[in-house]
Amino acid sequence: MLRLLHGTLAFILRNPLIFWACVIANLLGAVIGGIFWYGPMIMASPIWALPFIPDCPLAALLGSIALLMIRSGRVQPFFIALTAFACIKYGAWTLFFWGRQWSGSGVILPVELLLFITHIGLLCEGVLFVPRIGRLSLNGRLGVIGIFVLSIVVDYGFGFHPPLVSHVGLHDIFWAATILTTLLGVGLLALPRTSYTAAPQPKPLHGI
Repeated sequence: MLRLLHGTLAFILRNPLIFWACVIANLLGAVIGGIFWYGPMIMASPIWALPFIPDCPLAALLGSIALLMIRSGRVQPFFIALTAFACIKYGAWTLFFWGRQWSGSGVILPVELLLFITHIGLLCEGVLFVPRIGRLSLNGRLGVIGIFVLSIVVDYGFGFHPPLVSHVGLHDIFWAATILTTLLGVGLLALPRTSYTAAPQPKPLHGI
C-alpha cells in the first residue's frame, strides 16, 4: 500500500499541470477558508491562539509547502508527518462535520457539498504524504502527536473550536477530533521507519 501511495504521488510530481493544480488548489483553499470561515474568529482571538484556529486552511497551506518541498527534493520528515496528520485529520473531520449536519437537517446546500468534496481531496492528499514521512524518530512522532493534542486543548478547553452549524454540536466535533487524533497518533507510532528519500526525484522546479 505504501508503495502504491508513493507511486501515485510520484506521478503527480512528474506532471507539472497536475502538480501546480494541486498547489494552487491548496493555496486557494487556505485563503478562502481562512477569510470566509475562520476570518471573524481570527480577528477576535488573541495572537497565541491563532496557530490553532484555521484548522483546514492551515492544513491546505502546509500541503502546498510539502508538495514544493518534495518536488524539489528537500524532504523534512517532521514537517511531512505534521502535514500528513493535519490533512488527514481535518479532511476526515470535515467529512464527519457535514455528514452530521446533513443527517440532522435533511438539506444539502451546494456550498456544503463543495466543501465536502474539496475536503475529500485534502484527506487523500494527506494519505499520499504518508510514505514520504521517512525515518522520523520516536521523539519526532511524539512531537507531531503532541501538537494535535494541544490543538484539542486550545479548541475545546479554551473555546477556540471551529464555528458550528445548526445540527452539529460541540460534543460532536470534540469527540470527532479526539477519536481522529487518537487513531492517527497510533497509526503514526506504528508506521514503519521506511524512507523513500533515495528514490529518483523529479526535475527541479526551475526546469518546468
